[in-house]
Amino acid sequence: MKSLECLTRRFLAGAFWLMGLLPLPPTSQLYWLILSLGIRCFWIVYISYLLSVGFSFKSVAIESVGNVVGTALFMGNSVLGLMLLLESVLKQRTHTQLEDLRFQSDLQLQRLGMFGRRRQAGYLLALIGTQLICDLVRVAINDSGVVSPVFFISLPLSWLLRFRYVQLVQHVMDLNQRSLQLRRSLLSLASGNDLWQPYGVLECRQLQTLRTTYERIFECYEALSDCYGWGMLGLHLLTSFEFVTNAYWMLTGLYKSQDQNLLSLIFNGATAIDFGTPIVTLFWHGDAGAENGRQIGCLISKLVKPQGSKRYNELVSEFSLQTLHQRFVVTAKDFFSLNLHLLSSFATPTAHFNLPGALPTAVTLNPSSSVRWIESHWDKIGNGSGAGAGQDVSGGFTC
Repeated sequence: MKSLECLTRRFLAGAFWLMGLLPLPPTSQLYWLILSLGIRCFWIVYISYLLSVGFSFKSVAIESVGNVVGTALFMGNSVLGLMLLLESVLKQRTHTQLEDLRFQSDLQLQRLGMFGRRRQAGYLLALIGTQLICDLVRVAINDSGVVSPVFFISLPLSWLLRFRYVQLVQHVMDLNQRSLQLRRSLLSLASGNDLWQPYGVLECRQLQTLRTTYERIFECYEALSDCYGWGMLGLHLLTSFEFVTNAYWMLTGLYKSQDQNLLSLIFNGATAIDFGTPIVTLFWHGDAGAENGRQIGCLISKLVKPQGSKRYNELVSEFSLQTLHQRFVVTAKDFFSLNLHLLSSFATPTAHFNLPGALPTAVTLNPSSSVRWIESHWDKIGNGSGAGAGQDVSGGFTC
């Protein structure tokens, strides 16, 4: 398993480097610096080509609502790709600070007797495998009949955005492992604590080490939010929009019986899964880190010693206040934090507005009349050829 973890980390590091998602190497490594700059120039030329393709569709983009939405998604993904490349260069100092803080937190955890890393390969490879399977399904469908005219040329850009998600998930999982080790160390100290015994010098030193470790891990979360915040914000907005639109097109495609519309239905369903799984995975692990922080705050009250010195109990109180104000939360420039409550609040209005939109006459008592209304009026409200990605360019600009 250790070899699998090592191979996964090396594979991801190489993929991130080829995608231009890692900071530039120092000037002392001139060869690698020139190569990294060349890779970024290649990506910039490629994304500029995608933008020119998007502008070439402006004459047909206004023909229907599906065309407008598809073109907006295609152009938005291209601009986001440029933004991520720019972020990896401008945030180089913050990334270095993050690596230094991670190293310091490792040293503090080793002082507490915590070694090793949690296994991440299974989660990360499953995430990449799910997206690969969805892409294979979409490739087979688009090859049999053109569903999206820009699907193949936009595949590299799609994988750039996905690997940024994988990179974020890897960072969050790594910090969550540190917070989990800290919680276990604190739990070990609290389980052996005798309330009516005076504190020992060793206990006081260990408590101080726990406080310092907590502060270092908190600084890691802050540096992670600062380093990837803007890109995280853009990713969440665009992928959420992508998921909502494809879910809507998939629901409306359920009322079409033609084979081509069935293929479009599967295509949009695979796209929704493709963009939905990274969001859920990232928010799931972000919420797990916040939960570790809350549990650490609850454990500190068990360290109080009524017969201990005033200094020891004050140290416990300061540690408790520290956990109250310094939370293990990853934020996108303070616009939102990664937690499941936000994800559920996003899913509720999505279902609320998608279903009435896909079933405009759901209140009728005659289901067959609903289907006839949709079939006769859907072309007029901009879906074009059905499921947002039909035979023409309607909705077909989706990456």
